[in-house]
Amino acid sequence: MLLNPFRPCEGSPTFQEEYRGSYVPSVIDTGHGLQVVAPDTPYVAAAGKDKLYFIDTRFDAETAKHVKEQIEKATVPNPEEYIAIDEISATAEIKNAVTGETTFVFDPPYARVLFAKGINRHNPELKLPEHEPAGDWLVTVDNECEEVLTNALGVCYPVLCSKAVDIPKEDGETDASY
Repeated sequence: MLLNPFRPCEGSPTFQEEYRGSYVPSVIDTGHGLQVVAPDTPYVAAAGKDKLYFIDTRFDAETAKHVKEQIEKATVPNPEEYIAIDEISATAEIKNAVTGETTFVFDPPYARVLFAKGINRHNPELKLPEHEPAGDWLVTVDNECEEVLTNALGVCYPVLCSKAVDIPKEDGETDASY
């Protein structure tokens, strides 16, 4: 069994490069704010309101589609649903907030990766491995601007919005702190 079901094997990952760098994803306005939309490919998943997760192209398309579904269900909010985690069996499912009906069940290996930190906090005896940050696999998109266009510094343009993607400086910090 793979230690991390999101990484198919050792070695350098490969990504669909056409969706990195200059690619501008679609953004929709939902009832709870702007939401980035993943492109129509199994190798890129929406991973939150402003993030895209790149899936290794060494996976076949069906497996990548399955990985994409697991990531999007875990990270893209739906106000009518909640994630129910069973810390004893280390499993998770999505339930309808009104009826309590299960609408999606995560595959156990993916649930153990996606929710390891919370499961370990509530059931430390399991000692599930908590994986390193996503790094190059995860790209943050600035969806606060009227148009999702950023320059090399991550600042929106034209001047309709000049909100930096980076974390603002704290009191006493200088540009050299970065």
